[in-house]
Amino acid sequence: MGEKGTWEVIWKEEKKGLTLDGEAVLEYHLRWPQVEGGGRGAKRLSRGYSEMAGRWRERWQREVYCQACLQLADCRAQARPFTPWQCALEGEVTIGEENCLGLKLRAWEERGDGRKCQVCWGDVWKVKEGAPVLLREVLPRKRGWKKALCRQLTQQGEQLQRAGGCFLDPDWPGKIRGLLPTGDYCLYEDRVEFPFSQCTLAPAVEGTPILWVPRPDKTEGA
Repeated sequence: MGEKGTWEVIWKEEKKGLTLDGEAVLEYHLRWPQVEGGGRGAKRLSRGYSEMAGRWRERWQREVYCQACLQLADCRAQARPFTPWQCALEGEVTIGEENCLGLKLRAWEERGDGRKCQVCWGDVWKVKEGAPVLLREVLPRKRGWKKALCRQLTQQGEQLQRAGGCFLDPDWPGKIRGLLPTGDYCLYEDRVEFPFSQCTLAPAVEGTPILWVPRPDKTEGA
């Protein structure tokens, strides 16, 4: 996937289980992108994503593993069953056209009680330059653009709620403007998505609510 076949995204994967005294404590699954064939810019992106995967690996092998071991010890002391913790970094390509690469990434941790802590974000890149595509390059920046965008997202959220697609906090419309993730948007061929952080617009069980607007014609966004 890429400009005339000159670059493509390859996904690297790593799975590992961590134990304590032979008992499973934590299992993680890493999946991160590498961009091949796009010159220096692609190498820069690949290096950045490898470093990102390394940070998640270190977090799970150290901090989170220690916390899981403490819970295991507590369960043993109280003769209660222990459920191994699960962690993952996942991703997908959302768009690959000409010199533009869009990715959506998710990381989550399930800490034995069935509840998930998760984050979701998008990255959009100019591959050859290894530089981000800013939101202003995708959506028109006319006067009052942010107010209009928030209005569109509010309408879309209301439609989702009416359809039973999600449950948002009572005061969520008033929080959109201040929480709008303009640097973490996801670009698709037909839409622009905005993943909001867990527990900001909705209860934790809803994860990371995603609201979106139609993608304008490319000639309008420049």
